[in-house]
Amino acid sequence: MSIASEGTALLNGHLDPDISKNFGKKTINSFSSYALLINNITGPGLVAMCVAYQHGGWIPATLVLGVGAISSVLSAGFLIQTMTRFRGNEEFQSRVEFMEMARALFPRWAYYLVFFLFLFNITTSNVSAIVESAQTLDSTFLMSFGQACALEIAPSFGFICVDKMNPLSDSVFGENVWYISLGFIMLAIISVPVGLWNLEENMIIQNLSLIALCLLLSQFCMQFLYNGLHPEYLPVSSLQAGAGITLGSILFNFAFVVTVPSWVNEKRPDVKIHSSLWFSIAVGTLMFVIMGAMGAMAYQFPFGADLLTKLNQRGQWMLTRLGALFFPPLVLVPGIPILSIIVRYNLLENKVCGPFWANIYGVILPWVIAMFLMSGNLLNFILNWSGLLTVAPLNFLIPCAMFLKSMSQEGVFSKSMVRLSFSSAGLGGLVNPVVEGDSKVKTPTKEKDNIGYQSYSSTTPTKDQEAAKVLGSEAESLETWKMLPISDEGSISVAWGVIFAVSCINIAALVLAFRGHTTSGHIPQTPP
Repeated sequence: MSIASEGTALLNGHLDPDISKNFGKKTINSFSSYALLINNITGPGLVAMCVAYQHGGWIPATLVLGVGAISSVLSAGFLIQTMTRFRGNEEFQSRVEFMEMARALFPRWAYYLVFFLFLFNITTSNVSAIVESAQTLDSTFLMSFGQACALEIAPSFGFICVDKMNPLSDSVFGENVWYISLGFIMLAIISVPVGLWNLEENMIIQNLSLIALCLLLSQFCMQFLYNGLHPEYLPVSSLQAGAGITLGSILFNFAFVVTVPSWVNEKRPDVKIHSSLWFSIAVGTLMFVIMGAMGAMAYQFPFGADLLTKLNQRGQWMLTRLGALFFPPLVLVPGIPILSIIVRYNLLENKVCGPFWANIYGVILPWVIAMFLMSGNLLNFILNWSGLLTVAPLNFLIPCAMFLKSMSQEGVFSKSMVRLSFSSAGLGGLVNPVVEGDSKVKTPTKEKDNIGYQSYSSTTPTKDQEAAKVLGSEAESLETWKMLPISDEGSISVAWGVIFAVSCINIAALVLAFRGHTTSGHIPQTPP
């Protein structure tokens, strides 16, 4: 084995060598960590925050935003603390993905349910970003060159070109047309190959995206001030039937928690988890408040509108209009490969499929689905309800439930995460694991079924499990990473508090959204 491949095996040694080489190493530095987390927190939620503030009022919006920010940090921290409960990963020297924890902690039916929610939520988020970015790029072509062209698949077949915007549709090509546009093709050429990279290899793109985000938001704020701020546009509170968008969309903005384990698995050991989480959340929340409040005072938004539409209108500075047009490619598109990588990592570690099919499911499938949803209202309907139904459970409730389950069952993680080396004479002698830096050599057990479900029960320990107890005896005396500097009982109480607070907000959002749906015939649009 080469030095490079051996290094990868040391980080992911509990996986088969052919699988472990598909993961990245621990090279993500502090700035890249901030960039990755801030980009995952902000993104599409920024352009809809103005609507949330204007239609829900600044007090409810800010309150839910604050609760969501604190709850997301705590949920992410409890999820990270759960990662340390795996023997061999007490100091994050191994790799434990989100669905690996679900497989270890939940019964089989719950594991399948969480996996479905995980794949459905991330796939719909990716599809949304693809469609919105492709539609915006088509609008850019129309504004820059006077025409936008596409290959129409149905109802007719052939090339079509348009020379003016369609006021009744998000797509310049109108409704009820199945097409593959030039913008869609260009985005696929850029994004798909990047989605085949590892997480660590995407950091240069995340760094540039964060810089672009800060520059664009500065330009937008200057436009707000130039237009003039109207406090009467921003009510104190306006909880009407359509205010479900205020609650649901704000929770959607913190749908980054499921991506945190992959970041922890590939961050450098010197990157501080606490400061990375709290700083990123603070910056992201501040961006939400500034854009929400200032944007709401600068424009009047009907339901279903977003900030980019207003910024791209005539009468705005040309630099602002260009910024609005390039916001999706520069800010939304870099998030597409990240979500694809997260899906691939979880499919591979859970042994659902091999690298080829993991790339098909994680990278290619969202583009295929997006191709069918480039026009029409079906995408908005799916995203609105999927956001309200899946974001809170997947990013808040399930991580806290994982933490509570891990704290309540001593020894549930006695499955060996350490690869054992036996003498060539076949005597079964236990040899100390090879250690390089902060990474121990590890190996999986063989027990699995057709989708990779693996039992972690400690009632019938295997040879590997018993050996792991010997190798883990020193780790038990170490003080592992904790989210809060309080007792375990206090952390458990805080986790229950997060579950209660987020459940109340999500139920309220569902009730208000359902009222809006029954009274107006549709659910107000929330961001992807």
